[in-house]
Amino acid sequence: MNRYFLPLFTIIYVTAYAWAGNITGTGYGLTKDAATEQAKRDAVEKGLGAYIASETVVTETSLSDNIYSRATGFVKSFTVTKEKQGPDDLWEITIDAEVTEILDEIMQDDAAMQTLLNSMNRPKIIFLIREENLIDNTSTDFTETKLLSMFYEKGFDVVDRQLVAALKSKQDYAQALSGDVTAASRIANQLGAEVIVLGTAKISSGGKIYNMYSGQADISGKIVRTDTGQILAVVPNAHGKKPHISESTAGTKAVNEAAEILGKDIIRQLIEKWSIQQSNFIKVYIILKNADFGSYMTFESFFQAQTVSGIRNAYSKSFNDGVAEYEVEFEGKTKDLAMGLTRTSPDGISFKVTGVSGNRITLEITR
Repeated sequence: MNRYFLPLFTIIYVTAYAWAGNITGTGYGLTKDAATEQAKRDAVEKGLGAYIASETVVTETSLSDNIYSRATGFVKSFTVTKEKQGPDDLWEITIDAEVTEILDEIMQDDAAMQTLLNSMNRPKIIFLIREENLIDNTSTDFTETKLLSMFYEKGFDVVDRQLVAALKSKQDYAQALSGDVTAASRIANQLGAEVIVLGTAKISSGGKIYNMYSGQADISGKIVRTDTGQILAVVPNAHGKKPHISESTAGTKAVNEAAEILGKDIIRQLIEKWSIQQSNFIKVYIILKNADFGSYMTFESFFQAQTVSGIRNAYSKSFNDGVAEYEVEFEGKTKDLAMGLTRTSPDGISFKVTGVSGNRITLEITR
């Protein structure tokens, strides 16, 4: 093992240094936007390659396929250096890109965060936290206030709390607070939000030591896409503990500490998940209406044939009462896939795109 130490150390230094500069990426697509997104992914993949080279010890054992999940990065800024449209109508875009290399830098880099949020179509977020204050024996909202502030400061688009509060008398609101994702999704849809943070918080007292009270707080939470039900992040428990001469103040300080831990963990998970999606692919859920079993099978083959540029894989999910559902792995944005679908169709079947929202596309057979 000792004889490999010096070469490995040198590789780490060189690749880390090489990645600090700009990277050239090239992409192709039916639209300029689609080609640009592919060029970004190309640049990111080159950056990820440098990361893997710097973090991997070469042994006789093959590298695991999931090693890419350890590397997160995306384009922080870029300049288009070349663009042209070929006779097949495909665009070729070449960019000079600056790729953010590690997750901790993204957490601290406002420009990189905004680039990521823009690439994810800036999803709006709402917060529904059921908070139980056992010290004051009342319902409080310290957790929700802290989380909203943290997400807002990071540049997330958050729904105004007053709009959420206006729905408190609705049955869906109570069900959502109890953890019902379906009810929460209905509230989110009413407010135009694509992402919802659901959680519970409990504030309690750890007793008095000398002249100080020990405030205790425990919070759990998860963040869910409302259009697909996909869980984007989960924090089973975030604990806060703070002393103060006032029992109520001790509890407030403790829950703010726990909420900050929870918020940082959720944001970190989102950045990691979305960064990997941008460097690889997104999952798009396609709903096909007015279908029969034959067209259900035909569209499965149609998607799997990767007729639309950017489709990696496609899977049929269900068929019921004339409605078929598919899951498509796509290198690009949802609207780019929708645009590609409008330009082609399976033999003998006509359809139209009737809806595009978040990671969901709705199609309807018109024959």
